Amino acid sequence: MNKNLSFKKFVILLAIILPSYALYHLIIWNLYTSQIFDRKDKLYIGDIGRISYQLNSLYPRKLEYTLNKKHLNHAGYNNEKIDILTVGDSFSNAGAGGLNPYYQDYLADIHNINVLNIIKMSNGRHALFESILVLYNNGWLKKHQPKLIIIESSERDTYNRFAKKFDFSMNKFDTPITISGAKTKELYIPSLLTINTANYKLPYYTAMYMVKNRAFKRVAKIELNSDFFTANHYENQLLFHYDDIKKLENNQQKVELINNNFNKLALLLKSLNIKLAFMPAVDKYDLYSNYILNNPYPKNNFFDIIRPMKKDYYFIDTKAILSPMLKDGVKDLYYSDDTHWSYKASKEIARKIKL
Repeated sequence: MNKNLSFKKFVILLAIILPSYALYHLIIWNLYTSQIFDRKDKLYIGDIGRISYQLNSLYPRKLEYTLNKKHLNHAGYNNEKIDILTVGDSFSNAGAGGLNPYYQDYLADIHNINVLNIIKMSNGRHALFESILVLYNNGWLKKHQPKLIIIESSERDTYNRFAKKFDFSMNKFDTPITISGAKTKELYIPSLLTINTANYKLPYYTAMYMVKNRAFKRVAKIELNSDFFTANHYENQLLFHYDDIKKLENNQQKVELINNNFNKLALLLKSLNIKLAFMPAVDKYDLYSNYILNNPYPKNNFFDIIRPMKKDYYFIDTKAILSPMLKDGVKDLYYSDDTHWSYKASKEIARKIKL
């Protein structure tokens, strides 16, 4: 009798828990989480929005191209004369989505030139400096003779990518370098089932942000002294990847090594009458840091350290280019829900690059 009673209680309990569990997911998914992962309008949501679950930060946007001239990609390149060759990370490969996400398209359109972008990954990491070394040593650059090469990297990754010893004689990779196009995987948002872990993370992360300025050291949230965004209720809130802080080094010796590496590569390319440019994409935290209220984090001095150094290459100072726009009150220079800059920044940077 006791066993039957216990089994009956278990069945009743299960009958209460399972529908409640399913109902919870159904409500959270339909009212909230689906705005990030299952948008019926097919609009793109930024990487910061997807990992912070801050719905009010979202800046849904359509991937569209409106410029008359675009950069060359894997489908359109037929050995045309190249004016500029670019290599970089997600900032160079449409990582932000939205309107005209390639800064290279603005370069091509504004200056009426041919811009070719390449992608090289090695062991899951961007091989930016190495790509140019390979193309130099295997004769590809001598054959195609671009006037300018731009190596772009997010500011937070400059130390681990460039502050090291390179084999300047390397002439091949295990896998080939590929010419880029609009990669769907770079704008891919996973489609989730109604019952999923995001339905737990959304309310939990939201509660965490109420008591501290970051969730699991992934995305930090901090208040600005002015409105720099147009997202609903996030006009003066800065969301940025916590790696902007975690990877912050302010190391004079490492910056000197970075500068020396680019100087050495620039001199090699000069023998082919090719100009080298280094373009660190200023971190979102670094760009907006002067406007943060009661900032608990250290200042990023990377640009301050590298600016006065002697350079044989062209240094594209994205922080110096974009900071006046913030001073003028330009909104959505970076997307509120993304670690990447918007088309406004791409256009201004392309306009300021000297050919």
